[in-house]
Amino acid sequence: MSKETKIISGIGILLFALFAFLIYKTNTGSQVVADSNLLIGQISHMTGTKDAKVNVVEFGDYQCPACAYANPIVRQLVEAYKDNPNANFVYRNFPLPQHSNAMISAEAAEAAGVQGKFWEMHDMLYEGQKEWSGNPKALEIFAGYAQKLGLDVKAFTDAVSQEKFKDTILKDRSDGQALGINSTPTFFVNGEKLNGIPSLEEFKKLIDSKLQ
Repeated sequence: MSKETKIISGIGILLFALFAFLIYKTNTGSQVVADSNLLIGQISHMTGTKDAKVNVVEFGDYQCPACAYANPIVRQLVEAYKDNPNANFVYRNFPLPQHSNAMISAEAAEAAGVQGKFWEMHDMLYEGQKEWSGNPKALEIFAGYAQKLGLDVKAFTDAVSQEKFKDTILKDRSDGQALGINSTPTFFVNGEKLNGIPSLEEFKKLIDSKLQ
């Protein structure tokens, strides 16, 4: 083998080794941390502050069955850490185009938020999902929820029907798309994207490890 051939062969082996190492690091290394400016917006709904030691962010769609399944887990988490200022839970809208009432339900949550009842409407939407999902008269159902929550129903329905929060909702979705999200729910803990829907115990174990 000539000297030149040996050199080329050696370079090839080194490049192969480097490529293999990079693959190994990708599969076993630390999780890529998402841009915090995309995760939490200036007016995002949250239980605490973005300066908390642990930020749990969910991108969700109110018409998504998997999101409805996850919501009781999230509610239990919020309850478990409600007195801990170091834990913050954030909800971002990610309405999927295949869901006919995804946008209007997000509008309903935002409209309730203006009247100080975002989280209450948020939970009612998920709990009653089967009632309004795909229903062409969803706004009438949402108005009933607003009445139960003691909201100004006319102001609520006017805001929803006029799509006053469309830009806010679409900004949430745009941020999610920039983060590579294509399904709901998608969760992040301190910028690390989670796979699927963790159980309550898995969530608490992860959060507690980051609170230490």
